[in-house]
Amino acid sequence: MIRVNLLPVELRAGNRVPAKVLASAFGAALAVSAAVGWLGVLWFGDLAAAENRLQLAAGNLASRAKKVTYVDELETNKKDYAGRVHAIMEIGKSRRVWSRFLDDVIDVVNNDGDTERHFAWFDSIVVKNEPKKGATADLQCSLQGNEQDRVANFHEDLKNSPFGKDVTRSDPGWRKEEDPARVPPVSMRIPLRLQFAPTVVEAPKKGAAKPAPKN
Repeated sequence: MIRVNLLPVELRAGNRVPAKVLASAFGAALAVSAAVGWLGVLWFGDLAAAENRLQLAAGNLASRAKKVTYVDELETNKKDYAGRVHAIMEIGKSRRVWSRFLDDVIDVVNNDGDTERHFAWFDSIVVKNEPKKGATADLQCSLQGNEQDRVANFHEDLKNSPFGKDVTRSDPGWRKEEDPARVPPVSMRIPLRLQFAPTVVEAPKKGAAKPAPKN
């Protein structure tokens, strides 16, 4: 007897895929999916860790960049401070300490109490300070007695004083004065001028003619 199977091909018993094959394929698909998922977890986990390390490195770099900038500023301030210290030292060298000069003059006058060598006093001290030309000190001085040796002794002590090498003294001269109210009544008036060297030395101007060499 002839039978005609009118069912679709996929429903025909003879053409069905075996259940084991389907199970194997399904298991393989699950395994592949699990492997892909695990690889994805590993990949994105490593990526997140790498991003964290990158952020930490960027933070450390920014912090070090600030420290480098701070160190550069310190170096700039150090150079600026050194320049100021140098300028202050140069100014200090170019200034004359007049209180020290007066102390030295007093030491010369007192002469450790040796009044036999000279006994001096001042009526006035006038100082004119011109840094470019040099300071000038005019001293109206008197020496007790009328022994001319005391004038020479006084000028010698001025020459040997700490400021003696820095000044040019006026020529020794004196005139006799008498005052009955003074004991002894005779004294010698000494007009004394001390010329100090300039404290400011001007640099030669550019283009200025140089002096001809001496033969």
